[in-house]
Amino acid sequence: MSVPGKDDLLRSGLRVSAAGAAWTLAASLSAILIGLSGKSLALVVFCVVGILDCAGSVTLVAHFKVARSGGTAEHLERIALRVITLGLIAVGLASAIVSVHHLLDHDTTTSSLPSVILATVSLVVLSVLSLRKRHVAIRLPSHALRADSHLSALGALLAAVTLGGTAASRSLDWWWADPAAALIIACVAIALGVALRHEPE
Repeated sequence: MSVPGKDDLLRSGLRVSAAGAAWTLAASLSAILIGLSGKSLALVVFCVVGILDCAGSVTLVAHFKVARSGGTAEHLERIALRVITLGLIAVGLASAIVSVHHLLDHDTTTSSLPSVILATVSLVVLSVLSLRKRHVAIRLPSHALRADSHLSALGALLAAVTLGGTAASRSLDWWWADPAAALIIACVAIALGVALRHEPE
């Protein structure tokens, strides 16, 4: 059935998914380099979440391209949704285990100006992407794009927590701030992944 403005919405979904994929790939590569060099667990987790977000966005790009050409692309939507939800749970569990290990071993982290800049820019960009994805997803509707908007919001939250953890580590010498922040995000990721898996499509 033809829906007024459907092609415009599909084009918007395609564009926001492509923009999300491009940003998260670039930010994730930067995060893994900065995070490993500074032993920042939160930034490494941010990288993994970003790669997951990128994979989901790339699948959604293919979905919207097929849908715009008049083809049936529901299977791509389902694939994207599975990638996002299962990935959230897996990343959350792995991050929680590593976070607890760092807390028990009293591992310290070193912050850097690049990590602060990356987290600040990511907070802004991912917040905008999340809102735009949700706006388009509601109007299409697209369950996978809405799930992807949650994942972008999680990335923005992680960036915010990373900034807070960095500030606490530098100014208050709270060695536990970074792994604690990563543990919080891990719990959020698991809860979100489980919730999305049980939402009706």
